[in-house]
Amino acid sequence: MILFFVRGEVDSDKFIRFCYMNYRNVMRDVELLPASVDVIREDGKKPRLDVEGVFFNLSHSHGVSVLAMSHAEVGVDIEKVRPVHMQKFPFIQAADEKEFFEKWTERESYVKFTGDGISKIRDDIPADAHFEHFDVFDGYHVAVCAEEQNIIAYEIDPAQI
Repeated sequence: MILFFVRGEVDSDKFIRFCYMNYRNVMRDVELLPASVDVIREDGKKPRLDVEGVFFNLSHSHGVSVLAMSHAEVGVDIEKVRPVHMQKFPFIQAADEKEFFEKWTERESYVKFTGDGISKIRDDIPADAHFEHFDVFDGYHVAVCAEEQNIIAYEIDPAQI
């Protein structure tokens, strides 16, 4: 799996296609992947690429975006750790904002992984769900939900996109 980070505002579809090209370039079977892709959006479904065997998920928070791209389903969430009224979210038990956003990003990455969407954010997460957590930049937290795999991360200059 590759995580791509960018600071600043970017066009989502351009960012997705840019990340795909970089993902394609580091894959062992690069010749099996098409040189370009389109993003397919259908009502009630998570966005996908028009190529088999490449999955992605995108998240934004306060001027930072992260895109996870993998050979298997993936969900990702990034949040800036900031003050929050934790009592409004009784389904998340946390001692402080840092712990709250660790648990929130985990829940959101899971519902994005399953494709169920934010309406299921209060539901229990299965014990066998696999998560990776990262503190990135200054005060941002990321959680990735996917099968266990190696992860490579890159920071992208928005001028390249």
